[in-house]
Amino acid sequence: NLAEPVRATRRFRRGLARRRLKSGFILLMDGELDKAERLLTAAGRDGDWPLVAWLLAAECARQRGDGEALEQYLQNAARSRRGDTFSGLMRARFALDDGRPGAAHQELKGLVAQAPGNKRVLALYADVLERERDWPALCALAPRLRRYLGDAHAARRERRAWLARVQQVAQKPGFNDGNSRSRELRDLFKQVPAPLKQDPAMVARYAGFLAQLGEGRRALQLVKEQLGRDWDDRLPPVVEAIDDVSPDDLLQTLEQWLVDRPGNAAVLVTAGRVALKARLWGKAQNFFEAAANSSQSATALAELSRLYLALGDQVKAAKVLERRVAELDGQLPDLPLP
Repeated sequence: NLAEPVRATRRFRRGLARRRLKSGFILLMDGELDKAERLLTAAGRDGDWPLVAWLLAAECARQRGDGEALEQYLQNAARSRRGDTFSGLMRARFALDDGRPGAAHQELKGLVAQAPGNKRVLALYADVLERERDWPALCALAPRLRRYLGDAHAARRERRAWLARVQQVAQKPGFNDGNSRSRELRDLFKQVPAPLKQDPAMVARYAGFLAQLGEGRRALQLVKEQLGRDWDDRLPPVVEAIDDVSPDDLLQTLEQWLVDRPGNAAVLVTAGRVALKARLWGKAQNFFEAAANSSQSATALAELSRLYLALGDQVKAAKVLERRVAELDGQLPDLPLP
């Protein structure tokens, strides 16, 4: 130390800075914010770990509510090695905590460009996009999420994003031309990843919106193809929304499905509703009764009661309602009654 006083002084200051960093961290955990901030800022100026010191000092300023000091500390952290990413992440997290997802979005968008493979940045950016319902951006980000965060985590988020995007396009406000809307919906579906095009929920949603927009034949074909690959009870109800195919043809298709799956409540309720469209009251009654008897379907009981009332049979309608009430009684907690 006597031979090299400059190096000795530097070693002493670095050792002091390490002790300040350690003490500042402990004081921060204990809630001694003013003392902790003084020690941490000193460690940031002189220590070997300025990034850590400035980020901890920013946490102190955040808890004190000093926005000016917070921003200064984050800027100091950004000037440290690899500091841009960490300071940006902290700024984005604080913006989310303050209820400013737009500011977090802009911060993270820049970080994704700077650090495209940072898992923490990608995960937080995906959370913000989902919170803001920015489905196009989230769908575009999905391949990168699969690459860096793993298929299982990214696949669920990607599925939600594409389902929401299909609904967003189909229900876009201020867009009343059905042909233009259905054309845009078909163009969007071409962009859906191949595995999702065979997902039952995706097919049901897409086909359902096509049927509502006047493309019932295309929707029916999609449902038939999907059910041929893999049966799913979410698909038959799409048939209810089809108006450009005759109810007789739809009933024929539904009855064919019932041959393979007798007693299927989803098909029976759908067949009953299509029979109502065809004004086949007796046939609709038979379908609803079969659905109610096979699964005690709440929907089937409601439709059956409504049909009985319309037919003027109030006694049967009351009995069906009693069955529905009795079904609900089994789900209610056991409580004293008058």
